[in-house]
Amino acid sequence: MKKMFVFDYDGTFYRNQTELLENIKLMEKVRDLGHLFVIATGRSYDSFIKEVEKFNIQYDYLILSSGALILDTNETVIKCYPMDIALVKSVDQKLEPFHSKLEAQIFIDRFENSEIISKLNQVIKMSYTFKKSEDSYDIQDLISIHTKDAFKTYVVRGKTVDYIEIISSKTNKGIAILDLLEYLKTDYKIITAGDSQNDCEMLIEFDGYLMENHDIRLDTYKLRTIDSIKSIVCQELHIEDLS
Repeated sequence: MKKMFVFDYDGTFYRNQTELLENIKLMEKVRDLGHLFVIATGRSYDSFIKEVEKFNIQYDYLILSSGALILDTNETVIKCYPMDIALVKSVDQKLEPFHSKLEAQIFIDRFENSEIISKLNQVIKMSYTFKKSEDSYDIQDLISIHTKDAFKTYVVRGKTVDYIEIISSKTNKGIAILDLLEYLKTDYKIITAGDSQNDCEMLIEFDGYLMENHDIRLDTYKLRTIDSIKSIVCQELHIEDLS
């Protein structure tokens, strides 16, 4: 059976530039063998396409905004999960008391980003960057209660900041993979890898690999860990090396 490799980007496929370039070449060889390569990232289209252009990343499909948008290589929208705009505005107002720790905020549509909600026709993701703090998990709980779980909130931990990602609870990276499989109408063995909270659903759903540099809060899920993308590929394709 052909395989679909679905990898998170930051902290997984891209941990440093040297390894990134090696991973890009590796996945080109994997694709030459007839397998699919999918990036599943929390990044927006605008953010990730700059990485594609900068590093000439070859892929088959993109899962963006933590599962809220699925695209093919021609930028055709396969699936999109817009959020209730009134609820988006009310969440934004609810977060005002935390603005003293806010470093950046952005509202994301399929192909556009804006700091102002009204400039977008719809919002598929809300993204806030706060100074790193345990308050981030209080914010996560606050949004869940306020939206009555209509929105899903992730805390993605950086070195000095926390990224608060908010999307429709109708999706996540795991659901997006299932959407993609339904679209393709072909059976693939799914191999996933990630390192952060917004990867958990796809790792659990498909018995994926947790990178050894993962957020330590994910240890509670007791997922299998691995050291590199190369190790995953070699293990899954039953080869020692693709060089």
